[in-house]
Amino acid sequence: MGDLEDLRAFVHIVELGSIGKAAEQAGIAKSAMSRKLRLLEERMQTELITRTSRQWSLTEAGREYYDRGAGLIDVFDEFEASVRNENMALSGEVRISVPLYFGKVSLTPFLLQFASLHPQVHLNIDLSDRLVDVINEHYDLVIRISDLPDSSLIARKLCETRHIYCASPAYIDNSAPIRQPQDIRSHRIIQFGSAKRPKWSFTTAKGKTTTVSVTASLNSHDGEFLIDAAEHGLGIVRVPDFLAQSSLDSGQLVQVLENYELEPRGIFIVYPSARYLPQQTRALMQYMLEGFESDR
Repeated sequence: MGDLEDLRAFVHIVELGSIGKAAEQAGIAKSAMSRKLRLLEERMQTELITRTSRQWSLTEAGREYYDRGAGLIDVFDEFEASVRNENMALSGEVRISVPLYFGKVSLTPFLLQFASLHPQVHLNIDLSDRLVDVINEHYDLVIRISDLPDSSLIARKLCETRHIYCASPAYIDNSAPIRQPQDIRSHRIIQFGSAKRPKWSFTTAKGKTTTVSVTASLNSHDGEFLIDAAEHGLGIVRVPDFLAQSSLDSGQLVQVLENYELEPRGIFIVYPSARYLPQQTRALMQYMLEGFESDR
């Protein structure tokens, strides 16, 4: 097991970017962590990290060793956890941060189902649009809507979302026709945020983008209020598809300019780059991934 622990130490050094931080996480002295690295290099008969008094960098051999070794540790930890807990109920805490409206509209059913299936797991759920510090605030899993997740975190793609344009049937029936983006200049606009003269972008299936300056007749930072306002016939709203879906399904809203949609954005589960995830955390992540996969 000594070889595996030396490999684990090396992986931690690379991922944390510091021998000192890796030692602190492992609960050992910095000198002991440095010795693990030195013994590993001696055993491999090659330099894995080039070190100077000010900085260090991976050698080509070190990069290859990390890429392969990190995967081996993942496999081993997952195997060990499954054997150790095969006949044990899931337990322990999972701290998860979820964007407010995506959580309430799309993720709540999965979280409640998981909690029912695993009553000994304590879910600590932060429903907020605040950009949390995953590591320093000690979150196990974080849901982020982003084009490119933070490269210092591990990311698993959960699903995609895109902004769509909606209005109530009554508003459409009593307003000027909406056939192309420029037509919305004469319409009432329900705007997320505080911008009174926002610019809305429209992209065709061929990738051509048109930007139109509009004048907001109503502003709010509350997504649910925006949907309510649109349902009451107060204008056109641009919102993520998951936020409007139930209103579209019920017919309270209809989509306009359906041939013009912004590029989709990924919704990711992200977590710290630690090689081992507790079983309850891994189980919740897998439950959400499988749930969204079956809904596609």
